[in-house]
Amino acid sequence: MKTADALAGYREYPHVITRGVRQNRRWAMSVTNEPAQSHVAIRHYVFHGPGFLDGTGAVTAQGRRAVIAAFEKKASWSKASYCIVWSPSDCTWFDHDGAHRDGKRPPEGEIDDPWLGCRHGAMIEWCWTIELPTGGEWSHLCVRRLDRDLVEIAPGEPMVLANFDEPAHEGVPDPAEGMLAADGSLIAPKFYRGQPVTGIRDEWLLLGPVQAADDGVILRNPWPDHVRAACEEVAGMSLPSHLTDAAWRAIDPENPDIIYVGVQKAA
Repeated sequence: MKTADALAGYREYPHVITRGVRQNRRWAMSVTNEPAQSHVAIRHYVFHGPGFLDGTGAVTAQGRRAVIAAFEKKASWSKASYCIVWSPSDCTWFDHDGAHRDGKRPPEGEIDDPWLGCRHGAMIEWCWTIELPTGGEWSHLCVRRLDRDLVEIAPGEPMVLANFDEPAHEGVPDPAEGMLAADGSLIAPKFYRGQPVTGIRDEWLLLGPVQAADDGVILRNPWPDHVRAACEEVAGMSLPSHLTDAAWRAIDPENPDIIYVGVQKAA
């Protein structure tokens, strides 16, 4: 049976959303009446105090005030923005100066925690991908047309759908359960978190579709020579014409009536 603080650490609500460069990130929050045990993962926001939870395990008004007060200070100190999601229709937004306001439409965020991630689909950005020659810093280019007059060229690599290189937590099921061979090694399923699995890295990292990196993005007007130059700048090398031509075709398709969504391979 799960211990009380394990339940607090891995329950659905409340949780925290932070703003990322390309997409939001979601982090678990542990709220308990007594200090949580050591097996609550370090990536959690942990709050404890008498009367923070009621008899059903829900956060009380006292607990909510304590959490809000802590995030007012954290946002003001870090100059970052946060959102506490209390339920599917209840959240509290925090601006970088510590000011906050309540909302009814909570944001979503990608999940790093493998215990939480196994219950949620992975969030991806649509893009065209181009596999680069070996020897460079990045394995792929990601190409997107943002609007009529702006395109994005970014370095890309397979996203991490899950990192199972985590210590076991007493009373909490192994998130890799059902994907382990007899010798304990990880076996890649065909799909995980709603996305195709493309491989395994470093024994325990489950890889998925190629996604753009946070850094190194170039925005350009949609001109063929500008696109070529941006692709080569991101790749850090001269590229064969069939790759830069593929990037241009992704931006300026021969059949504009076809609408592409998701992650598409251009070359």
